[in-house]
Order: sequence, then C-alpha cells, then structure tokens
Amino acid sequence: MIRKLLVGYDGSDGSKLALKYAINLAKLTGASLRALWVRGSLPHYPETVDEIEEEKSATDRYWMKLEAEIREMSAREGVEVQTDCRAGHPAKAIAEYAEEAGVDLIVLGNRGHSGLWGRFLGHTADRISENAPCSVLIVRGNESREKK
Repeated sequence: MIRKLLVGYDGSDGSKLALKYAINLAKLTGASLRALWVRGSLPHYPETVDEIEEEKSATDRYWMKLEAEIREMSAREGVEVQTDCRAGHPAKAIAEYAEEAGVDLIVLGNRGHSGLWGRFLGHTADRISENAPCSVLIVRGNESREKK
C-alpha cells in the first residue's frame, strides 16, 4: 500500500511529468505527497564573499520558482504537497530523504537537467533506483517512445 510518495523535482520536463504522475497517484491512493529539490552545494569556488551571497540568492530565487510550480500543479488537482529543498548530490539526498521520511514510493522523471553528461555517467534516476530504501517509479516522457 502506498501511504507516502516522494517526487524529485528540478523543473525539467521529466520532473514535471513525474510530478503529474505523483499527483495523480496521491489522488488515487490518498497518499501524502512530498516534493524535493536537491541543489548543488555552495559555494562553487567563489572569489569573494559577495559571490557566495549572489549564488545563494540566485539559488533561493530558483527554489521559490520551483516551489510555486509544484504548488500550482498540485492545487489544480486538489492535492496537498509538502515541499523541501536540500543541498548535496541528488541521488544520495533523495535516497536519504526517502528513508528519513518513511516514503513508500519515489517518483522520478527519467531525465532531468543532466543531458549529455547523464548519458555517459549515469542518470540520477538510475542511481536512486539502485540505492533507494523503497520502490522507485521512473516516468518516461514521449522522447523515449519516439526513439523506438
């Protein structure tokens, strides 16, 4: 039985599709829904203290944009969602968060922002599915079907 859902969200097309699936699953099952964005660790080699503040401010603005998207999509369907943001490596942070929260199912898009590098090094969804403490649903977009 699915009681707690977690969706990884980074604003990419894949994560938007995963969020739609997670919202629908929450509606169908009555499960609670959490959305998590994992940002990179700060700082990224800044030269001054001001650069650290600028990067933090930009990250905060991006998180606010993501959170608004999540809330808008879930509100349209009448589903409450708890949002959270963590720093670190996405695969590790999502798996750890799922364990801490007692999540029953993680919902992810098959592609995020990793693009070309992800094809060579392995996608976040692959790493999570290998290390998650629960089941993982990887949602594929239309681009996956068009390749066949």
